[in-house]
Amino acid sequence: MSTFSYEAIQNDGKMVSGRHVASTVKEVEVWLVEQGRHPVVIRIEAAEGREEVQGEVAPGFWQRMYGVGLNDKILFCRQMATMLGAGVTILQALEIMGRQVTNPVLSSLLLDVAARIEEGGRLSESFAFYPRLATPLFLNIIRVGEETGTLDLSFRYLAELFENEKEVSERIKSATRYPKIVITAIFGATFFLMSFIVPKFVSLFRNSKVELPLPTKILIAMSDFTASYFWLIILLVVASILGFRWTMRYESYRILRDRLWLKVPIFGDLSLKIYLSRFCRVFAVLLKSGVNIISTLELSATALENLVLWGIVDKVTSEVRDGVEMHEAIRRHPLFPDMIVQMVAIGEQSGQVDEMMDKVADYYEQETNYMIKNLATLLEPILLLFLGVMVGFLALAIYMPMWNMMNVMKGG
Repeated sequence: MSTFSYEAIQNDGKMVSGRHVASTVKEVEVWLVEQGRHPVVIRIEAAEGREEVQGEVAPGFWQRMYGVGLNDKILFCRQMATMLGAGVTILQALEIMGRQVTNPVLSSLLLDVAARIEEGGRLSESFAFYPRLATPLFLNIIRVGEETGTLDLSFRYLAELFENEKEVSERIKSATRYPKIVITAIFGATFFLMSFIVPKFVSLFRNSKVELPLPTKILIAMSDFTASYFWLIILLVVASILGFRWTMRYESYRILRDRLWLKVPIFGDLSLKIYLSRFCRVFAVLLKSGVNIISTLELSATALENLVLWGIVDKVTSEVRDGVEMHEAIRRHPLFPDMIVQMVAIGEQSGQVDEMMDKVADYYEQETNYMIKNLATLLEPILLLFLGVMVGFLALAIYMPMWNMMNVMKGG
């Protein structure tokens, strides 16, 4: 018997968490459903004969030194899809991959998963021991493959999903490289001025009998505070980071964070398009695999990393379960664009919801690529405004009192 921790959604839409003792992940799922809860994440915390920390096998030195990156995940999923498609058994494929991969963490993980399967465990249950690698979406796709006998297709789809994630991430990094350089240069120049240039002017201004303008007083106060309380600034930054991580342990704060993020100019809209594209693609894949509409909605929600959108999909699922047509349920939530509502309505009338969702996913992937391509252009006005305000403030703070001093000298 093992102790499992879980996060689940109740019928009223509230997220709950807790622990349950069972033999397998499947038993926990059945128990949760009997309790009227929909499982979201199930992690094993303790099992006989194994040392586990927070749902994973206790990490060794290599686990602390390395992680499992997107490239490793892509390679693993691609090769698993190829081997399973060629008729290699799951156990053989995992053992081959465990010996071939160069990443020590992934190698150890795969060999352990193979050992669990050899003991009679299912693939999805074995991967559940590693929630950092096997996300809810990963596990759900694997479960669908196990139930339908199409594990090779499941791994192929996961590889495509990881490849898309990597491509989007690299494009965003490339598009934001210039803004990052500009922002770093601005803060670097400001730090240099506040540390070496401004103090010299401050002593000059203080010795003068000229009334200092407001920008100069603000600059002097900032310079004094930076010089006297530099340690406090560092402490506040560290405390803010730790405080943010602590608050993210609570669902209410995570929901607030996700709601605010969707309202951030440019990046909020970009994130929404990425989430919608991923949701529609997963929905289409699951529906084509023969999963019923209710389960498809529940499983597709795991593709949404935003809890606000996740909650909306859960409400849509409840309404569809009560007999409401899917497009009508989606229409009640403004965050879902009219395009999705219309395409789902067409799909329901024609019996091709999966095809329509595929088309919607293609559309939002194109929109995402377009936004990323033009990200630097979209951010440029904001950077110029920020740079103009910083330069203007420093210029006024330094040169205004100098002009006043020159006028006093001329008058004297």
